[in-house]
Amino acid sequence: MKKTFALAFVTMFAIGGALAQQPQHQHQGCPHQHACRHASEQAQQKPTAPRVNADGIELTLATAFPEAKSVKKIEKWTEVYNAEGKLIGYGLYSKPASDGIKGYNGETPVLIAFDKKEKIKGVYAMPNNETPGYARRVADAGFYNNWNGLTAKKALKKKVDTVSGATFTSSAVVKSVEAALKTLL
Repeated sequence: MKKTFALAFVTMFAIGGALAQQPQHQHQGCPHQHACRHASEQAQQKPTAPRVNADGIELTLATAFPEAKSVKKIEKWTEVYNAEGKLIGYGLYSKPASDGIKGYNGETPVLIAFDKKEKIKGVYAMPNNETPGYARRVADAGFYNNWNGLTAKKALKKKVDTVSGATFTSSAVVKSVEAALKTLL
């Protein structure tokens, strides 16, 4: 019994020492070091190609417009139509205008959905490589609702406060929204 206990103790000590020697990393000026294999793996991943629903509509746009059955890309944005062929709104993607705008761990592209009167009905996060915890914190704070009901011109003038604990991410979202809206003016 004593030998089994001693062997278990030595094994646990050896495993703990090996884990402590795993490579450490830092994120963009992060003041503390921590072992996080998932974050470094995620940083190397690229967002996949746009995913589409059964109607061939990009999934984020389909989320913004559940009744969408067809779309038509025009100069600056995408027109969205229902099953009867009636215009129901517009989608404005921040990419490529937001290329290079990064949050804590990656770019934060968005889709801005407009109603028929060209007022923002919602801002939606696109697939990205941002740290999931920070992206979730921004979404849970209702941050994407800051521009709802505004025209592009009024939305550009609105000062939006960042989310505490997700400052880099929320700041990047604001910059992505602004970059996209500037393409309309």
